[in-house]
Amino acid sequence: MLDDLDFHLSTHAATDWSPATVRARRSVLVALVRYLHRHGRRRWADVTAADLDGHLLHLQARGLARISRDHHAWAIRVLFGWLTTTGKVLSNAALDLAVLDDDEIPLPPPPLTQEQVVAVFAALPAHTVVHLRNRLIVDLLYSCALRRQEMIDLDVTDLDLCERTVHVKAGLSDHPRLIPMMGGVYAAANDYLALRRELLAGPDHGALLLGERGRRLHPLAPGRLLQAVSAEVGFRVHPHLLRHSIAVHLLRAGTDIRTIQALLGHADIDTTAIYLRLVPGHLREDYDAAMPFMPVDPVDPTAPEG
Repeated sequence: MLDDLDFHLSTHAATDWSPATVRARRSVLVALVRYLHRHGRRRWADVTAADLDGHLLHLQARGLARISRDHHAWAIRVLFGWLTTTGKVLSNAALDLAVLDDDEIPLPPPPLTQEQVVAVFAALPAHTVVHLRNRLIVDLLYSCALRRQEMIDLDVTDLDLCERTVHVKAGLSDHPRLIPMMGGVYAAANDYLALRRELLAGPDHGALLLGERGRRLHPLAPGRLLQAVSAEVGFRVHPHLLRHSIAVHLLRAGTDIRTIQALLGHADIDTTAIYLRLVPGHLREDYDAAMPFMPVDPVDPTAPEG
């Protein structure tokens, strides 16, 4: 990606951009490449419009002014126009790239209240091995803040009942992590593991959560479970909402934002900081202390290019 970037800049340097303009554009576009690399994008062809929107939101969260973000967006549009023209990408992901005003970033969805979380757990029976598995599913999504696929991918060996930890394999953050196993998860895991073999049908390949056919749980199963729970409790519950809710609940309880970042497996603390918009009080000061403002190289888009 950086080689393509250098070729793009050298092409313009030979035709219509001054050395100062090339330096400014390179600073802006290298920041984009670094953001994309942190989010697992290694080829221009893999970059989506959502990735580019996320980069601009990241710049906004860092305090970059609207006029500077406009300059970043312009440089990205020019780059992707060149990538499309030269055949390095089939479609232009930056075609509709727009810069939001400071008050236009959408709030995350409202979390469940703690009373609603209690109601969700109360709606889960505990009579059979399937019931115990379902209880563990909800505990892993809420108490451990796991993403759905992270939970599906767990093996029995990923649970350390002695150390009371859950080992989460590399996911969206590209880094594995250890999650503390709180009391509810620990109890649910013990109860389920005592009867898990009843779900086996054939060789045991080690998957923690088994479907009723004895294989690793289908990725759609947690959503279906929570649809049934939603009908029971009278409000909508889905896997990501449980993860989202525990993050907000811990922030409201005063947990350090770096701890929340580690729990959620966010590669970038700015992703975690979005939750602060749902949490009043001094936590914004905690965020500033955890991630001091790092200015992007200043560029004056009104300056002449020649």
